[in-house]
Amino acid sequence: MMDLARPPSLMQRMADAFLERLPARLTKISVRGFSCEPGVVIKTPSRLKLGDGVVLQRRALLHCGGKVWCDYRGGITLGDHVVVGPNCILYGAGHIEVGDYTHFGPGSMVMAQAGDADASNRQSNEPGRHNDPVVIGKGAWIGAGAVILGNTVLGDNCVVGPNSVVSGQYESGTTLIGNPARVVRRRSSEDLD
Repeated sequence: MMDLARPPSLMQRMADAFLERLPARLTKISVRGFSCEPGVVIKTPSRLKLGDGVVLQRRALLHCGGKVWCDYRGGITLGDHVVVGPNCILYGAGHIEVGDYTHFGPGSMVMAQAGDADASNRQSNEPGRHNDPVVIGKGAWIGAGAVILGNTVLGDNCVVGPNSVVSGQYESGTTLIGNPARVVRRRSSEDLD
């Protein structure tokens, strides 16, 4: 298993640079249940872990961190049968972990990083960054245009409404809507079985 806290070797950086520059596929790729549609972009692919049956739809962007600006941190782990909808952005400089059977609607975003809002840092050449992990449980549904911010934990079977902005920790079976997102429903464990 790769140590994601260490900078990658020269060979790994060269392999990532080569894979990142490959032109977008003209046809759909489908291998042993994995499906990748045209226009998908994966940055630092060596830090991407895919489960069985993952689907990456058109023009999705998966940035797996591993660059100097994020101290070589980050990565993205997608469980079995995860669907990343068209035009989704998963920015994993702080690490993103997604459970099995989770679905991301079109244009949804997961941002496991943020810039520093301190005015003194905006004037320097190296803006401060916070790399905060995001954990999404099994069977979650993320609506179109929703934004999941860093340091967020969504339990199993959570539902995030379209265009909602989510930050914080939520129990399994929670339904969230709005900007900022608020809890509108909590399903009991009996409802989730």
